[in-house]
Amino acid sequence: MQVKPGHVVCAICGHQDVLLSDHILEAHGMTVEAYEAAHPGAPVVSQALWNEFTAQQPSRRRRLPPAVADLKAEFAGFQLGVKANVPEDACLPLPPNYSFPRAGKLGKDIAHAAVALMRGRSLYVWGMPGSGKDAFIHAFSALTRTPAIILSVQPGTDVQSWLYSRAFDAEGTSWEEGVLLKALRDGYVTEDGERIPMLVLISDFDRADRAQAEVLRLILDSISGRVPGPAGKTYPVLPGTMFASTANTMGGGDERGRMISANPMDASLLDRIQCKIEFHWMSWRDEEPICRAKFPLLVERCPGVFDQVGKATEKVREAIHAEEVYCEWSHRAVCNWLLHAEDLVFAHGGSVPDNLLKRAARVVLDGLPDSETREAVKRIIDPHIPGGALNEGNTSHIGSGSLDPNFG
Repeated sequence: MQVKPGHVVCAICGHQDVLLSDHILEAHGMTVEAYEAAHPGAPVVSQALWNEFTAQQPSRRRRLPPAVADLKAEFAGFQLGVKANVPEDACLPLPPNYSFPRAGKLGKDIAHAAVALMRGRSLYVWGMPGSGKDAFIHAFSALTRTPAIILSVQPGTDVQSWLYSRAFDAEGTSWEEGVLLKALRDGYVTEDGERIPMLVLISDFDRADRAQAEVLRLILDSISGRVPGPAGKTYPVLPGTMFASTANTMGGGDERGRMISANPMDASLLDRIQCKIEFHWMSWRDEEPICRAKFPLLVERCPGVFDQVGKATEKVREAIHAEEVYCEWSHRAVCNWLLHAEDLVFAHGGSVPDNLLKRAARVVLDGLPDSETREAVKRIIDPHIPGGALNEGNTSHIGSGSLDPNFG
């Protein structure tokens, strides 16, 4: 008997087909299992059909999750270990929609700072407001599950109490250990009893006055392995403890005159920090995806606004760096502009009003320091937004909302 190409033959009656399961059941009243038991080695399905079926199926092999000791997190292009036994609330929170800048100057800044953290070096990150300094440290703590505390230097802050302070109770006076002393000496103890070194982040480091700076000197000296406690006692710092600080200036005061609370700092104080990195503003190539993730309504209703805001932002920042205008145009400013634009679309019942970006820009422009700066920035962004920032244009209401027709 000649077998057709790609077919198999029923061992009972000689019927040919690419698949015999239905024939075996209908013609002979047998299950495939019973047929195979009665006719060992007799094929039920053709090899060609089986090959086609298996090629279309995803692998059914189950992969075991990695061992806890092998857990890794991607951090600025590096694969870093994750402390799986540290709970999320013991770490700094991951900023919403955070992603690592890869382009422009900030991409290079991030790469160097990431190496410093990866190697456990003391780090001083400074730069313009809104350049992601604190967010970067938060991301490291959150993604690698490194337990951390954040302390902020402000005028009048009792920095000494971070280490220790006097306490009063019914029995008299006593010494009370501060959160920083405990973090440096004791680290973080997990539920299973493991003691893990902590990351200490001091924000607004350059806001310290002279008295606060002297206490910070003691803290920085703890990098060498000892931390002062009450009554003149010193304690060893838990090996592996990390120190990071952020600021707007590099210790010489603000030469731009925009951060008036930034103070000149003792060079010997800063010399104790191993790695100092300046952060620049993000390239729009990195900033745009973050903005799109933050404002889905604008993506849905008017996606073209992101390109317009990007071009305007790049020009304003170029002017700021060239000292043609004296203001800030940080990621926060960009987000505030887009946030008000999204609010306006929402207020207009989901419809996009005329000159949306012009209307929304006032929440940023009105916050600039003086009328001369406002006019200068308007002239810069004017060519890049519909209706212009200078020309009043048409402010008529479009949409299904219930706002005044002259709302503009």
